[in-house]
Amino acid sequence: MSELQPNQKHVSQGGRFLVSPDNNSVNDDCETKFGANSSSNARKRITVPPDFRVWEPVGKRSDKSAGSSFKFKVMSYNVLAQYLLECHPYLYTDCSPRNLKWKVRAARLYDEINSLAPDIICLQEVQASHLKNFYNKFEEIGYTGIFKQKTGNRKDGCAIYYKQSMFEKEEHISVEFNQPELPILNRDNIGVMVKLVPRCMPRMPIVVATTHLLYNPKRTDVRLAQIQVFLAELDRFAYYNNGKESGHLPIIMTGDLNSTPNSAVIKLLDKGHVSASKFRDSSDWQRIGVTDNCQHLSVYLDRLQGKTTEFSTTQIYNSEYRPAASEGQSPPALREGHRELFNGNLIGHSLNLVSAYKKYKPDAQCEASTFQDSWVTVDYIYFSCCASLKLLERLRLPTASECEVLDCLPNDVYASDHLALAALFELRPLISSL
Repeated sequence: MSELQPNQKHVSQGGRFLVSPDNNSVNDDCETKFGANSSSNARKRITVPPDFRVWEPVGKRSDKSAGSSFKFKVMSYNVLAQYLLECHPYLYTDCSPRNLKWKVRAARLYDEINSLAPDIICLQEVQASHLKNFYNKFEEIGYTGIFKQKTGNRKDGCAIYYKQSMFEKEEHISVEFNQPELPILNRDNIGVMVKLVPRCMPRMPIVVATTHLLYNPKRTDVRLAQIQVFLAELDRFAYYNNGKESGHLPIIMTGDLNSTPNSAVIKLLDKGHVSASKFRDSSDWQRIGVTDNCQHLSVYLDRLQGKTTEFSTTQIYNSEYRPAASEGQSPPALREGHRELFNGNLIGHSLNLVSAYKKYKPDAQCEASTFQDSWVTVDYIYFSCCASLKLLERLRLPTASECEVLDCLPNDVYASDHLALAALFELRPLISSL
């Protein structure tokens, strides 16, 4: 494996990069790394049907007579970090070596994202060393963004880019799932969320969040714990109380959740609650103050008094906001009492989210966004079920059987091992706006 270790001077690790059209001259060391004797199928050029990824209408647009509205497009995409591809070549033995080269993949990623013309881009597996030589290309065409690298020695993370001409950033936060006080939360996955204000509707901010949960198929317990912390921070971050009204701002939550539609994580998001008894271990959630309702204890207590909650009064750890010296420490006043709010057999949340995708077609065939032993869905876009936010269209996901035409990912058409998700939303002003 030593020959596959990242080289800091190589383009895949942050060296000079230029977005350029596909050509056949970028094979150099590709066959050496991924094997010149890939299967014959890997050399076969694929043909994608014209209706494979099309925009499909979901809801009706507002009547123009009803007043102004704001339409915006959100994309979510696990772009496959190059260092992960190169450190796990056995996962891509069916792929053409050329399609695994970063120069080829980068140009295709850029073209695909640019062609979909999203107003907000949520990305997972963004390689940190590519921020200044690839992702900055999006800044050159009007986007700006935020990035959070995974903790530990991980070299990728999550990013949210948005068009500066359409949105102004009010604030953003990151979420770290490695919590020293909780044994089950010992992985380096992260999430990020941002509060954006549409320039044409300055009294109607929205919250956009993205995350990448643990992959290990056997660790649903870890993923469920991670989403519990993420939802707790989303609940805190999206909450408002202006003295007259209180509630949650419209939320759009995206990500690679590494969870199929029948998993506990997705049941929690879809139904608002899920049985957690078989996923519990000895971890005491009171130690980080996150209740079974995916809410900080400090948030729960503050809202009883009509107050909002700052991060400083929560008990979770974040290396950006809490000095290392205080790691593992939490406000002692919150340690006592309220045991009934923690470590129960049911986990719930009150964010009222709905998926932009149905997960199954009318004929009961399942949708697919990636291949994990079989074609499955693990990528999602969720949004608030509220009067001010409406889903208009979504970029169609193929069925598992339709994905057979892809042969493998990445391929000649798609640069990642995931398919992108995208949705068109409409934001409508309420009679009583913020």
